[in-house]
Amino acid sequence: MDEKEGNGKSKGHEEGKEREEEQEVHIVLLSKEPSRAYPAFVLALGSVTMGAKCKVYCTMDALEIVKKGGASKITLAGAPPLEKYLKDAIAAGVKVTACGPSKEMLIQMGIRKDTLEEGVEFEDVIGFLNEALPAAKKGGMIVFL
Repeated sequence: MDEKEGNGKSKGHEEGKEREEEQEVHIVLLSKEPSRAYPAFVLALGSVTMGAKCKVYCTMDALEIVKKGGASKITLAGAPPLEKYLKDAIAAGVKVTACGPSKEMLIQMGIRKDTLEEGVEFEDVIGFLNEALPAAKKGGMIVFL
């Protein structure tokens, strides 16, 4: 049973609220396949809706999703194009990043800052891990899709 504090609020409730505010979900999206991409952005939207901080780190084939117009080509029967989920996620506060492994590799893939969807930033693996690992230590999640 929760202990009552002097202000009448449940101590357990306040602690739970603090834990909820600290929660972070870091999603590593490896594929542009609808069966992986849609769940990644649904999870991201659900996470921020529940008050968690969320990042989707796109790498490998998922880099196609964050290229301008790339997400509009990805569809799932009965659902809007993935582009809607991507834009809704960014608007809701999900941080969407594109893995920047090497400039030469990205150039070969046709990926530059000006070819990314608005709101998407480059991030290297060290930057991603600098946020994801401490979050995981505090109970956050790292999800690979």
